[in-house]
Amino acid sequence: MRAIRATGVLAGPAADAEQVTQLLAGERVEVHDRDGDWLRVTVPGQWSSKDAMGYPGWALAADLAHDEDSVVEIARTYLGTPYVWGGLTHDGIDCSGLVHASFRAVGTAVPRDAFDQAATCQPVELGSERPGDLWFFAKDGPGTRITHVGFVTAPGVLLHAPDSGPRRYVVEEELPEERRPTLVAAGRF
Repeated sequence: MRAIRATGVLAGPAADAEQVTQLLAGERVEVHDRDGDWLRVTVPGQWSSKDAMGYPGWALAADLAHDEDSVVEIARTYLGTPYVWGGLTHDGIDCSGLVHASFRAVGTAVPRDAFDQAATCQPVELGSERPGDLWFFAKDGPGTRITHVGFVTAPGVLLHAPDSGPRRYVVEEELPEERRPTLVAAGRF
């Protein structure tokens, strides 16, 4: 599993337990046990003499996701973040930055810009997408430069950072009508 946001690792399975370390978004953990909403974990990337497998402690299950789900869950932590051209943080992010930052958090290197992301991902036939795939848009239609990207999160649902229209913040929504004619490709990393 991986952390979907920065979160504390605590000494015990309770919110008032001492924080012993923190997980960064995308950091991998090994899960060993569950106690209600809490998971007993070790953090392999944080060596510790306390446990040969990594730093031990407890993390909230809601702050972790299975590896195959973690990129979309990390992207969802940006919901409501304002659109900022060139942005890469929760203070402001753009469409390709959302994709780049979410994959980067789990250690997958993807290009920074949407047109480069489209050129380097594995193509997926439109209509065959699955959650976590990307939709690519070209405002001037097929065969022109990719100008927008977002995550497919369910059939017909897009998680993205729109740069125009009434929503200029990260949103998860049914594929907007105005985007349909500009949807030109899908891909997967």
